[in-house]
Amino acid sequence: MLKRTLGPAGVGRLGRSRFQAGYSFVELVITTAMLLIVSSLAAPSFISYYRSARVRSAADVVKTYLNEGRQLAIRGNTPVCVKSTSTAIQFLQTNCSGTPLTVAGVNSTSSNVRLPENITLSTASAIFTNLGAASSAATYTVTDTVSNRQMTITVAGSGRVTVP
Repeated sequence: MLKRTLGPAGVGRLGRSRFQAGYSFVELVITTAMLLIVSSLAAPSFISYYRSARVRSAADVVKTYLNEGRQLAIRGNTPVCVKSTSTAIQFLQTNCSGTPLTVAGVNSTSSNVRLPENITLSTASAIFTNLGAASSAATYTVTDTVSNRQMTITVAGSGRVTVP
């Protein structure tokens, strides 16, 4: 075990008495200043990452609902239209003017699936056949209104939904 050597009057080599402990005010100020500088340098990168993640998350939500529409068409053995407005998605039976379908997560009064806040969706429609294929290809664009970042979701003729 190491022993601390004491000089005259109980003062250690570092100039502190053996009864002093902790950090000095100057050390705390310097450490706080260094943390603030590092945080201010990292903040723009974090904000950029956060906004990109918001758009990616919203695109994944839209992809999930498109795949749900495809599964509804296969399960019900009837065509299902996945129609979008700027802030919501709606499932319609047979064609895009058919009767609304009720699914999990849908607002019961309007049959709309709401998108996350500050996220808009291009107006598009994909009709899935009873075999899961899309009657025509469709492209949806998800936009974050705060940062104007966009992601594109593609529905292929085979019914496959992809987000690049």
